[in-house]
Amino acid sequence: MDKKDKTTIMIGVGSRPEGEPLAEELGMAEEADAEMYAAMAPRGDFTSRGLSPLVRGTNALLPIFGQTPDYPELGDSLDVLPTDFVRILAMFQAAVDDAIEADVVRDEMKIVLDNVRDDTALMTIGSKLEMLAKDKEFKRFLSEDAPEEEMEEGYEEAEEEMSSDQMDDMFMSRM
Repeated sequence: MDKKDKTTIMIGVGSRPEGEPLAEELGMAEEADAEMYAAMAPRGDFTSRGLSPLVRGTNALLPIFGQTPDYPELGDSLDVLPTDFVRILAMFQAAVDDAIEADVVRDEMKIVLDNVRDDTALMTIGSKLEMLAKDKEFKRFLSEDAPEEEMEEGYEEAEEEMSSDQMDDMFMSRM
């Protein structure tokens, strides 16, 4: 690969060099994103009794999402969960919501971060994550490329419905 072909991807708030195209807009979007996750972060009196099972459950589920199971322990006590950890939990929450909607997992598996205030709630979520990591139907659901297939099918249908004369007319009308 030539040096010309290399692309640099910068992640994180404020990691874009000044003067780059869209640097300011991206920075503002990243800050807004970080603020959103910080606002939804559970707050309470958390100890290792609840934090350890939550991290263990998270690390059990991360490989299913194509990530390494190496999230570090969160320590002995916290008042608020770290923003990067909340991002992971929000990803899990969205996937579980989709799976519930598709009748792949039961409603009881729903992950709700709003009510998390103590170690018991953390342990409950940690247990759910570990159960989901072992759930074959959930794994199969996540491995499906349903949205991509739907887009391709919709594209093929639209392409088949329009004749070449109709397509030419459409292009000509846009000129």
